[in-house]
Amino acid sequence: MTILAAEPAERAPSTTPRAIAAAAGLLLGLAVAGLVWRLSPPGATGFAPILGVAATAGSIALALVGDSSELTSLARAFVAAAVVVGAAALSRLPGETLERAFGLGSLGLAGFLAWRAVSTTRLRIGRGGVALTAATILVLLAYNAWYIWASRDLEIADFMFYRLVSVAVAALVDSGRIVPLVLQLANSMKADYSWLPGLAPGLALALGAPLSRAVYQAALMAFYAAPALVALGWLARELAVRAGAGRPTRRNLLALAAAIAVVAVVYPTGLAVTARGMPDIGGLALYVLALALAERLARSLSLERAVKQAPRLALALALTLFALFLFRRWYAFAAVGVVVTLAGEIAVLAGRQRRSFAWGAATKAAALAALVGLALVSPVLVDWLPNPAAHDYSQIYAAYRKPVEAFVGLIGDWWGFAILALGLAAATLLALRSEEARLLRLTWGGAIIGAALFLRVQTPYVHHVFLIAPAVTASIAAAALLAPVWARALGVLALAAATLTPLGALVPKGAFPTYGQPHAPRSDLAELARMKDWIDAHATPQTKVCGLGSSYTFSGQLMEELWQLKADRSPLRLNPSERVSVQMSDVDTVQGPPVPELKDCAYILVGDPVQTHLIPSYQQTVIVPSQEMLSGQGIGAHFRRVGEVFALENGVSAVVFERASPLSDDDMAALVARWRAARGL
Repeated sequence: MTILAAEPAERAPSTTPRAIAAAAGLLLGLAVAGLVWRLSPPGATGFAPILGVAATAGSIALALVGDSSELTSLARAFVAAAVVVGAAALSRLPGETLERAFGLGSLGLAGFLAWRAVSTTRLRIGRGGVALTAATILVLLAYNAWYIWASRDLEIADFMFYRLVSVAVAALVDSGRIVPLVLQLANSMKADYSWLPGLAPGLALALGAPLSRAVYQAALMAFYAAPALVALGWLARELAVRAGAGRPTRRNLLALAAAIAVVAVVYPTGLAVTARGMPDIGGLALYVLALALAERLARSLSLERAVKQAPRLALALALTLFALFLFRRWYAFAAVGVVVTLAGEIAVLAGRQRRSFAWGAATKAAALAALVGLALVSPVLVDWLPNPAAHDYSQIYAAYRKPVEAFVGLIGDWWGFAILALGLAAATLLALRSEEARLLRLTWGGAIIGAALFLRVQTPYVHHVFLIAPAVTASIAAAALLAPVWARALGVLALAAATLTPLGALVPKGAFPTYGQPHAPRSDLAELARMKDWIDAHATPQTKVCGLGSSYTFSGQLMEELWQLKADRSPLRLNPSERVSVQMSDVDTVQGPPVPELKDCAYILVGDPVQTHLIPSYQQTVIVPSQEMLSGQGIGAHFRRVGEVFALENGVSAVVFERASPLSDDDMAALVARWRAARGL
């Protein structure tokens, strides 16, 4: 009887805290379901039970498998989170306020987790590593200077957007407005274009040259392109080691330098995109880090110390994937690819080990990653839930789909089918030679799944094919490390000649990429300069000068980007009343009908012939008003030609119209009706 009485007393301390933690987890799940229910529109409340059950399952799972020393902290964390989420669910705060609050909370959590990860990780970068990174940066700066000098390229659209974000960051830093900068970063977390890529170049611009393209581009190369190349080189070296290159290769800086060189000549398109002003290449370093963490997580589950390692690795992986998603939204496809491939690897491992598999550690890792991931993306959920249809990207971006033959031609220009075939052959060689090919499978699995998901949404643009860059470039570079040094050197020279010089034109078109070579400068730069002078002389907040067109040759956006021809004053106008133009809509499914502010335009420049760059049936918001202006019908009856015409390249003219009589709200409503008729709505 004494023994029977003693047993419950011994179990009570572990059972009661676990039950309390589980109850707190249930409370959190109910709070999440309540918030989702409040935010969801009628008829779309199905998200509430899904997310509520997910939060409940993750919380209770942590309570059941967590160490006894963690249970009290878990219970407190769940209760605190439930109070915050429940208060948001019961409050009458508007959506914008909730988005800002959750954005700041998510940003703070990400910063705290990143600080903890860095403070508990010992990074050893020797002098050789620093020298190699510095050499990589210098080579990239030389390439950047050559590209810009040879092409005299203008930054447009998304390329210009991130330069303007960087200029804005520099302006806020220069004026000491750090709090508004943090708020803006938090607000952008829910948007399709986060401010995160603009932070590093913005800080560089803040050093004294806020409008300098040279400083902006140097920052992109140093902070984004160089880490991407080093990360891809590291991935190649790891793949080579697993394929039998020898353990010393892992610490051989010459091997890493060779891998970096191969990556650069195999995929110069990525560098060219950066030289044109796009920071997206910076996501590749995070992509490679996610692959490395995923492999370590899968490997840790087969070790005795899985209980300690797996949750930490899962937490680091969740944070990395969130940073990847935050850096550029479309990297979410890569994140999904990594997660799905990792889940497959763990499922196979569990099937092999069965009872000996670290089920508790795997459950804890999955639950922790899911809960942290849900908390990190909370501002996005708060923004999306009230109108899920507004984020149906497969429908919204249907205009960006190109015919198959056009897409095939672009892949030839961007990648080169000889390079892609070489990548597949290299991957096959690595798979045959590797006793443990998990990293290779994760790399290719993530790339294939990510690319397949992206293609369901739209045809990729040149910067989107970073999704397959780790798989193709690292495989080729890893295979090169298996070859003798002399063969490796000859291979780099041959590939460089094919991808970075006109010699590649000697083989059939599409075999090797051509995008990495600077293109010819625009033939109408002098006319664009004249257009800029005319706009500067006529555009004021009272007499706005607007543009109708949507192509690289001419667009309303291009007019606003002509400031870079002579960057002597900031293009930013923080006060809307200071704007001297109206931002027109370009894509029907993205931006909708012609904007009502068009009636505020005193002058309108119209592309002749009508300028589009996507499927015309999805650009009626450009076509309808442009045709009316050129024909003098509809809204065109309220304008007259002034005789000023700018002759642009490709036979395109930008014709200037001046408003002769005001446009009323009824005129704009009639224009929208004609747009709807053209759309067949």
